Amino acid sequence: MSQETVARDGSDVRDRRRHQRYAVDGDAEVMVADGTLLFRGNTVDISLSGCFIETRARLALEPGTPVQMVFRAGHLTLRMSATVRSTRPGSGAGFLFEEMSAYMQAGLEGLIVEMQGRVRPSIG
Repeated sequence: MSQETVARDGSDVRDRRRHQRYAVDGDAEVMVADGTLLFRGNTVDISLSGCFIETRARLALEPGTPVQMVFRAGHLTLRMSATVRSTRPGSGAGFLFEEMSAYMQAGLEGLIVEMQGRVRPSIG
C-alpha cells in the first residue's frame, strides 16, 4: 500500500470513501475552525463527500479537526465546513465535507456532473 493512500491513523483512505473522486483544477483557502491556521492550496480531486487539497504548507492537523473552506473551480465558488480526514505534510490534506446548504449541495453536484463529463475518475 503506498503512502499516498494511508491516513495518519494507518487505515486505507480508499476503503473509507463513500463517493468516487474526480480530478478537478481549482484553488482553495482553508481555515481551521478555531482560527489558528489558514492555508491556501489547489483542489486536485473532489467528490460529493470530500476533496483533497494540495499545498506545500507543512500541515500538522489531526484527523477530525474542523475547518471552513472556500474553493473555486471554473465558474463556481463553494463555501463549506469540513473535517480533516488525512494529511500529508508538504503535500496536502484530505477533507470530509460536513452537512451543507441545499444551494451548496446543488453547486457541488453540478460540478461533479461537469467533471464526470470531462475526466475519468481519479484513482487512489
